[in-house]
Amino acid sequence: MNRITLIGGCVKASPVFCGEIRELEARHHRFDAGLIAGGVRSSSGRLQVIVCRPVSQHGEPFPTTFWLTDTELMRRAGQVETLGGVHELEEYMRSRKLYREWREYTFRHQAIRLALIGGNVRKFMRRFRPGIFRTLMHSGIGGMKITDDISVKCLHLQTASFIAMGYHPASEWLVSKGLCMA
Repeated sequence: MNRITLIGGCVKASPVFCGEIRELEARHHRFDAGLIAGGVRSSSGRLQVIVCRPVSQHGEPFPTTFWLTDTELMRRAGQVETLGGVHELEEYMRSRKLYREWREYTFRHQAIRLALIGGNVRKFMRRFRPGIFRTLMHSGIGGMKITDDISVKCLHLQTASFIAMGYHPASEWLVSKGLCMA
């Protein structure tokens, strides 16, 4: 499985092609094409996750770095969520005292998000859009507020992050729920 890696401040991912973007849009995903930076593919080449730039072409923040696109994984994540999966994942991490690991995972997301913003854009945002820049710098996974507690936004986001980064503090739980496919 391909993984996202930071190389010289950049994210290395496979390209996403126009036909794939049209296919995603046909499945009722609404993407600003300027948000897509690349994709993570399964071993068979199927697009599973897209990597999103943190800022649109119009300067609007988009703090979700990894977006799940695999239809089967999306369906499965929705099923597990419906059965209380978000709360169950939070309790799983709390019961194993994964607070430090969760915080480090959040900081990794922040580092990747900031690496996706080019140096000139970072300078511009610091000077002319400081509120948006602070939001992107200080928010967690999917734009969530960072706290000392473990709080999970949704399983689609957790699955996408796990696939893209090749790691999650609750990897075992995600695998046990069928939220990872080769």
